[in-house]
This record gives sequence, C-alpha cells and structure tokens, in this order.
Amino acid sequence: MKQNPFLIHYWQLPKELYISLKDDFHKRLCTIIQGKTKCKYKHCFHIILKCPKWKAKRLFNKKVRFTIAKLELLRKFIGISQEQVEKNLETLGNQEDGTIIRNPKLPFHLKDIFYVASHLMFDGSFRFKKGCYFYSYEETLTEYHKKRLNDFGKVPINLIKNENQLYFSYTIGYISAKILEMDSFKSKTCILSEKFKSLTKKYKEFTDEVVKALIIDEGSIEEKIKIELANKKLVEDLYNIIKMHYGLTKLFSRKRYNITFKGGLWKHDLSVWGISFSAKSFISLYKSLSPLPIDYKQEALEFLYKLQTKDLHHRRHRETKKLIILSLLKQPKTISELAKELCIRQRGVSAHINDLPMISKIDERILRRGGFTRVNVFGIKDLKQAKNFLKTQGRYTRLPRLP
Repeated sequence: MKQNPFLIHYWQLPKELYISLKDDFHKRLCTIIQGKTKCKYKHCFHIILKCPKWKAKRLFNKKVRFTIAKLELLRKFIGISQEQVEKNLETLGNQEDGTIIRNPKLPFHLKDIFYVASHLMFDGSFRFKKGCYFYSYEETLTEYHKKRLNDFGKVPINLIKNENQLYFSYTIGYISAKILEMDSFKSKTCILSEKFKSLTKKYKEFTDEVVKALIIDEGSIEEKIKIELANKKLVEDLYNIIKMHYGLTKLFSRKRYNITFKGGLWKHDLSVWGISFSAKSFISLYKSLSPLPIDYKQEALEFLYKLQTKDLHHRRHRETKKLIILSLLKQPKTISELAKELCIRQRGVSAHINDLPMISKIDERILRRGGFTRVNVFGIKDLKQAKNFLKTQGRYTRLPRLP
C-alpha cells in the first residue's frame, strides 16, 4: 500500500525515542516471543536484543520502555506488521518521564511538525536535552497552542504565567528538529535546512504554517503585513520560500534603535531585515491563514481582506469627509475604528481629518498589541462648524451600507 508522504509513522521517528505498548498487546507480544524462542522465562527478550538478562526482564515487565530500534527488532522477529504496532502504542517520549506523550496520535502530519518548528524559531526556545517552550502573551494564543499540540496526543504542558512561557514535551521539539533536519531553532543564528526549504517550496500547506507562525509571533498588520527579524540569512531563506506562493515586495532592511541602560544611558543599533506582503496577496492570506489566534491581528487581517474585495465604488467629492463627521457626531473614535467603519485605509482617514478643522484629538486610549499601545481618540470640537459643513455640502442622515 502506497504511503502518504505527509504522514510520519512511528518507524520514521528517531530510533532512539522510547515507546511502550498497550497492556494486552504487550502481553501478546511477550507470549509469542516466549513461544518462538522456547524460553519460558521473563528474560526471553535478551536472546533477540542481545542485552543483559536483567534489562530484558525489566522490558518484559514494562518497568522500562523500548526504544523504537529495539521494538523493531522484536517486531521483525515475530513477524507482525508496523501498522499493528502503531495502533497499539501507549506512550512516546525521550528518556525523561516529563517528556512522555500518552496516547500518541500517530501517524503525525508534517504540517503539525512545521507548526512546531516555526513557532520555536520565531518566538520559542528549544535546546537539545534542555526542554522547549513557546512564548504566549495572549490567552487566546495559549489555547491555540494547546489545541494544536493536542494533535500529537496527550502532551505534557505547563504554562509559566509570569514569564509568558508555555512549556511542552521536549519530545515534540526533538521530533521536529530531527524530521526537518534542523540543527538549531535559535532565531538569531538558525539556518533553514535543505529539507525544510525543499518541502515548503513544493507544498503551500507547509509554507502556510510558516507564514502563520511568522505573522502570529513577529508580524505587524496595519496598512500592510510585514515581518522583521535580525537574522539576515533566515529572512532571505524565508523570502525565497514564501515568494513561491505569495506576492511579496522587495526585501528590505533598516536600523532599529534600542535604548539600553548599562552603566549609564546609551543607544544600541540593531540591523533588521524584513518581508512585506503585496496587497494582491491579502485575499489569499486571509483564506489560507484565518482565523489567527490573536484577536487584534485577526481583525486587521479581515479588514485588509475587505479592502481588497470591496466593490470598486468611488464616493462623490467630499462624501467621505461627511461620513467621518456623521460618525464622530455619534461617538468619538480612533482612526482605526473610522477606517474599518468606512472601509478605507487609515492614512486616508488621517488625511481627511487633517482637512477638517472641526475635528481634533479629545482623548487617548491604551490598547493591547503584543504590549501596550497608546492611540488617539478623535471627536467633534466645534459642533456648529460640523453642522454647517454638513448643511453646505449636502445632508446624509445615515451611513451607507458597506460590503
């Protein structure tokens, strides 16, 4: 039977991983081996595995787990299929108990492997033999990660709230590194493997996992969608992958300044390289990536989608200015809120407000945007002037229906 190339079975995992079998299947395997080896003792495994009898006995009693390599030797000896074994796996993990995944949902899908690898690169941490975690600042993002990790089985998870770190089974990070042949996931130094690049260039669904992780962890969605990273080689490789499936503008770089206190106040210069998506790709991005697990990024993505799909209708001269005044007469709003209401870009709203002397900043609002962002709230400062503008330019009693 032809195997699905997107599925990862237990026998394709690193052979040094540890697994255990469900009790009934384990007993059946032991009975068959005792019969075939004509050894009625519990150390019968040592004949096949060529290991000490004390260790063979512990494997027989399920005191310790098999490595995949050892289990494959036993499986071949008694002549049962790999599919039978896979249906009867109880646990999967590295040597430490804290890494054990119970009821592993094998076979794993490669897109889930790319999901893990991408978030480890962009806003996570993985070190061989030292564990792994994702940074998770939003409750909705934490729930998203929990749901995605559940696709691997019952995965050990621990959220350290004061550090915004979601720790999970080291085994998942280890499998992702080995399957995709990645030497490191450190964002400032990691290099994409040839296997990683080849698969993402060939298959869009894998690239989508990379792009979604980039936008969730590092992306900015305003008038455009852009990502900046300090690893030039990584950005160049990502650019070459993504452009196979989405429209991109020219790769860019800039200096980013960080104020650092170290024996006094001084400025640290950091070069960053960036990727920006062209407007023609917004529809495809929305359809492929939506919903994003961070609310404000999802709302921004939906808005860019609406801008690209709205009817090509040009409002009459000064009509947008009138609509802005009518909206602010009802309630003060931010530029972002006005842009979404009128389905126009924020810079267009700003330009109109600058031309309307009856409108001014009346307040500020603090928004959560991966941190805290201060935005201006605008309102009508001269009611008489606003009403006179509407009267002289024509009266609109209600906002038009938007797409």
